[in-house]
Amino acid sequence: MQTKRIVEQYHEDGFVIVRQLFSADEIETLDQHIRDFIRDVVPTLESGDVYFEDTPNRPVKSIFRLEEHDPYFQQLADDRRIRDLVAALLGDADFIHLSAGFFGKSAGDGSVVPCHQDNAFQFWMPPEALGVTIAVDASTVDNGALICRQGSHRLGMLPHQPSGVMGFSMELVEPPDLAAHPEVALCMNPGDVSVHHITTVHRSDANRTDRARRQLAIGYRS
Repeated sequence: MQTKRIVEQYHEDGFVIVRQLFSADEIETLDQHIRDFIRDVVPTLESGDVYFEDTPNRPVKSIFRLEEHDPYFQQLADDRRIRDLVAALLGDADFIHLSAGFFGKSAGDGSVVPCHQDNAFQFWMPPEALGVTIAVDASTVDNGALICRQGSHRLGMLPHQPSGVMGFSMELVEPPDLAAHPEVALCMNPGDVSVHHITTVHRSDANRTDRARRQLAIGYRS
């Protein structure tokens, strides 16, 4: 892992991808824990901890605070590779783990996520925080890869408004200028990890394919 290059790109763009941080075996283990969680824990969760797509099959769209129900997700958040990466990006080894969340786009059912900044939901001041996203499946332009606006983290917090989208209740009133802050799709393979700043503007499209796009996201702050 070329830490210097990764840190420079993160601070320049507001996001960065680290390729193959996790092995195929590790992703298989993560996949099984997610499947077990959806089967065993999701039926017991209250509204606000889990959201479903508004389609006949009602696949799981998002789950929050997984570490409160399965210690595996806390262990994953404490993985030395992730902690070293986060420490380098935040410039602070004494950071705090926030929570772990699952974000899924089921094959053919995964819906649009509106353009937003994560701090519209988390309200950290100062906004010295980031999200680490582990690709469980391949993320492509067609199946709803995360799309970030380059350099948008330097704009600070922008005005948001209710989106009407269940599970992603806020959206930007007006996205930043596309010419100044072009969109970049964070296409990843299983085992890749992306990191974005808490004020980086991002969104994702619907999953138009027959392949699921599942990701595990973990938050950290200084």
